[in-house]
Amino acid sequence: MSEALYEIGGLRFWSEAEIDRRDAFTKRMASVVRDTLTKVNPAWSMWRVEGPCLSPRSQISAAYDDSDIFVTNHEAGGAALCLRAETTPSSYAYAKWLAKRDKRARAPLCVWQAAKSFRRETNDGASAAKLRFNEFYQLEFQCIYSATTQADYQTPLMAAAEKLIARETGRKTRIIPSDRLPAYSLTTLDIEVALDDGATWREIASCSIRTDYSETERVLELAIGLDRVVEVGGE
Repeated sequence: MSEALYEIGGLRFWSEAEIDRRDAFTKRMASVVRDTLTKVNPAWSMWRVEGPCLSPRSQISAAYDDSDIFVTNHEAGGAALCLRAETTPSSYAYAKWLAKRDKRARAPLCVWQAAKSFRRETNDGASAAKLRFNEFYQLEFQCIYSATTQADYQTPLMAAAEKLIARETGRKTRIIPSDRLPAYSLTTLDIEVALDDGATWREIASCSIRTDYSETERVLELAIGLDRVVEVGGE
């Protein structure tokens, strides 16, 4: 398991073996997403990117207020800078930039990141037991497609992701409707794993159909807590 060497539960140290597991899982999940999407529609393309951890405050979702995020005392271009709470905004920005410059980057396309995000977790508190950390790695896939498509991408993607998470963690898993539905989401499903007592479940991943990218396109977002996968699998 990870260690809180600063004696602060939300700040974790990871061993080389845990880092290797995180990297290997990232590669396997990227392959699963690619194979699942292209099986439904061969036109899908995949683009891995890495955006900055610092973000203009205006680019952070309104779902996060200042009690949720780390706001710095610096500005750039007149904009307050924050540590990002998720990779979604930078993936969106890259996807829109890419679509203007590369004919291959037309929907359906998936822009994805495996990178750090930061949250204050003032409501629930950050601890390894709760699988909540102030600084953590996310694996997020933003799968962009036409809003008029009749294809169902969410069902096969969730099934494939659950199978890999179960194999990686060695635990029972389940797919359930999320107990929170963001304003931007038509539907959100969670993948949970059972902890040692068998009665406690923890969210590892979620999958939402988002409407906040453009009027003509939808985004199937698969978001996975990489540190949660490693922490649970290492117990």
